[in-house]
Amino acid sequence: MRPIILLVSMLFCTAFSKAQSQEHTNSTKNTNFNYGVGNSAPASAQDSTRSEMEEFKIESKKAKESRTFKTVSSPKFESDAEKDSNESIQQLKGAKYQFESNYSDSRHQLTRRSASTEEVLNMKQGAQIYANMLPGSFETHFYTYLLSKYDPKQFPELQQAAKLEPTKTEVQQELAVYGVAINDQKLADSVAFEMIAQNKISGGLLSYAEDMVNSVPTNGTLLLHGYTELIPVNYEINSLGRSDIQLISVDLMQSPTYQASLTAEGFVMPASSFVDTTFVQTFCALNSSKNIYMSMSFPKEYFLGMTSSLTTVGLTFAYDQSTSFDHNAWNISLIETKWNKLQLGIAKDQQSDVLSANYLPALISVARLYEEYNRTEDAKEINHILMSVATRARKTGQLSKIKR
Repeated sequence: MRPIILLVSMLFCTAFSKAQSQEHTNSTKNTNFNYGVGNSAPASAQDSTRSEMEEFKIESKKAKESRTFKTVSSPKFESDAEKDSNESIQQLKGAKYQFESNYSDSRHQLTRRSASTEEVLNMKQGAQIYANMLPGSFETHFYTYLLSKYDPKQFPELQQAAKLEPTKTEVQQELAVYGVAINDQKLADSVAFEMIAQNKISGGLLSYAEDMVNSVPTNGTLLLHGYTELIPVNYEINSLGRSDIQLISVDLMQSPTYQASLTAEGFVMPASSFVDTTFVQTFCALNSSKNIYMSMSFPKEYFLGMTSSLTTVGLTFAYDQSTSFDHNAWNISLIETKWNKLQLGIAKDQQSDVLSANYLPALISVARLYEEYNRTEDAKEINHILMSVATRARKTGQLSKIKR
């Protein structure tokens, strides 16, 4: 049955990737500076992290044109001053676009989390122009931090950015994720709580995060891709008292400091420092004894080449589990005792609705088990829930093809 369920999962993944590729194409044309949780819903269940809560979009043309910079000059030289001011504005606009468009491109990739050499160079150039012209600006502090994210030495830059723009969603995200990176749970939870109160993390997304945490058996390692799930899942791990779960973010692995902390905890790191699909696959192979559970929100490209090592477990794929753990029984238990199965097919909000397709592989697996066990009424109920979830996730077409 496992190959069938994996094939089902990959079919959904393929559909997700097409939607996300289109979103990335559209995002490069859209000039709307917004990469915050809840402000821009992900195009699919795969790392919604591609439009994902953490991602940049470039500031709208209207907003950029309305921004002015005051100058003080003698009326006698006013025209010259205005000329200089306009040149400065244009230079800053160009620097802003240079940084943010390259940052956005680096965050919307299907096969890597690390920025390319060219992207890093362009971001550094844009940040340097701001540092030279407006050294005390929000952009200068924030860009400086983003160039060396999760580095404790650069944290003061993030703190300065937060003082200037304390309610900016992307700043809140970075503060919360930095807390996760350095294992400062108080910082991570306090910022997450603010975002929940401001509805930047929705109730539906919290429910999804809780179901993901419950998907992981005792002493499991939960591997996540981007920010979409990282902040709420970390919050729920603490809220549910699941200190047995080792939470690891592929995004955070860009930080040498974070990698060093994992090494200290007994994980073996790949030789490469460039975080991409090969890096993640190598990491899983090197740490197969760590009971790794990968979120289904990874882009499908990360799963290619290792599908034979994956098993559907709740909202995750268990990687190369060599133990005698009964994943079929675990999935049935999740649906019958842990998840609120009658709520799975009810639309809640954009953040959670686009992720709801990730419930389908486990539900399909359990439906087939019920049929094998001649649990006719249970199978009927699950098939009804399956159709409701597929409708919520807008995947009824794919589900119909699978059931033929």
